[in-house]
Amino acid sequence: MNNKTLLSPLSLSHGKELNTLVENRKAYTMNHCELNVFETFQRSELVPLTFSDLVVTSMLRGKKVMHLFDKPGFDYLPGETVIVPPNITMKIDFPEASINQPSQCTALAINHQEITNTLDFLNENYPREDNKTWQLNYNQFHFFNNYELAQLINKLIRISTGDALTKDVLANLTLKELLIRIMQMQNLHEINHNLHELSTDSRFAYVLEYIRVHLTEKLNIDALSQMAFMSKASFFRAFKHELGISPVDYIIKERLQLAKQLMNNPNNSISEACFKAGFNNLNYFSRAFKKIEGITPSYYKAKKRQKQTGVST
Repeated sequence: MNNKTLLSPLSLSHGKELNTLVENRKAYTMNHCELNVFETFQRSELVPLTFSDLVVTSMLRGKKVMHLFDKPGFDYLPGETVIVPPNITMKIDFPEASINQPSQCTALAINHQEITNTLDFLNENYPREDNKTWQLNYNQFHFFNNYELAQLINKLIRISTGDALTKDVLANLTLKELLIRIMQMQNLHEINHNLHELSTDSRFAYVLEYIRVHLTEKLNIDALSQMAFMSKASFFRAFKHELGISPVDYIIKERLQLAKQLMNNPNNSISEACFKAGFNNLNYFSRAFKKIEGITPSYYKAKKRQKQTGVST
């Protein structure tokens, strides 16, 4: 699932608004969080940045190379989010920044007590399955924005930069939802990348491993519910609560990923890729592909063919 949803860029600073050409900062402070908007207008390397609170950073424009947790630097592009624990220094390269093509990034610093209160509330009132607890996973710190995450970050940006009298209340409610969404994405990522190891003590890992093995076959939700030892209604509710996506949507996205891999092979037609990936209706496949990917299967295949052959279609 490598799609990413872009955020809405903000208007760039100009003239007297600019105090520096490297990581020029505008800050919007509320009761439980602070939204920082950083803009860089010239190439720079290893620019340090540290926050005393957890920070959720999101790229709006341009390109960064992030150096974090003593790991190799990685490209950081629009449509992506990175979470950084308190008091951890990011070192950032700006390989392409210029006056005409600046980088722009938000950094949402969240009060530690607000995070603790949210986690305590979730664990007390909405506990996870299989004796797991709600917690942020800093091993999974860089991810592509899905539609829901992008909508929440855009909403927080609008609230923070607006002047509504209720902005603190609105920001606080949206913060809780943002934290939940991030943890759901992390839960899904952890299970997806450790299916076999987790399948013995996690009912959802067991179900997801079964889905992956039998993806091209007919999958029955009632049967999947029974594997999780749940009623169908409880299974749907718990699956989405834990992983942020319904079991039906998960299966569709996994099949679309397989279909894309199959279409990358020039010997497979769109119809063949559709049915080999487990879909049984070409029109439904095309609609689902357009909804998730934003383009039609024929356009995707044509662009792949152009890339492979170097010939425009």
